[in-house]
Amino acid sequence: MRVLRKHPTVVLAVACVVLLVGIVATGLALSSSVNSLTVDDVTTQVTDGMDDLQAQLPPDSIVSAADTIRTEPCPGGGEGTLVAVERSIVTAEGFDLTGWVRELSATYAAKEGWSATMKSEQGPAPILTLASRSLMLFTLRPSAAGQPPKLTIEATSRCSTVD
Repeated sequence: MRVLRKHPTVVLAVACVVLLVGIVATGLALSSSVNSLTVDDVTTQVTDGMDDLQAQLPPDSIVSAADTIRTEPCPGGGEGTLVAVERSIVTAEGFDLTGWVRELSATYAAKEGWSATMKSEQGPAPILTLASRSLMLFTLRPSAAGQPPKLTIEATSRCSTVD
C-alpha cells in the first residue's frame, strides 16, 4: 500500500494502459463484425443496385422481371464467395428501350459518384456499363431483336468475407 501512496502516477499509468488495451480490443472485435460481409449481404448489395436501375424504367413499361443468381469462388483463390446476378426485364411492345438506355447513360454520367461508358454508341443496341464510387459495376444490354424488347442487367458482387 505504501508503494501506491508514494507513486500514484505509476498506478495511474498502469490503469490507463489497462483501459486502453480494453478499448482497442473492443474496437477490433466490433469492427471485424461490422466489416464482415456474408453471401447474403453481397447478394443484397447487387440486387438493391439492380432494383434502383429498374426503378428508373416507367412502371407501365415493365412486363416481367426475373433474376438468375449464381455463386463462384473469389478470383485468384481468395477467400469468400462472389455473387453474379443477371436480371432479365421484358418491356412492353413499342417501348423505346434503346432510347431509354441512352438517356440513362446521360443521367448517370452527370451523377456524382458514377461513371457511364457506352459501347456501340451509334449502333442499334448500345451496351451501357455503369460504375459506382463503391466499384459496383452494372452492365445493361437492351435487345430489340426479339419482340417484346428485353433488357438484361448483369452485375457481380465484391467477395464476401465470411460464408
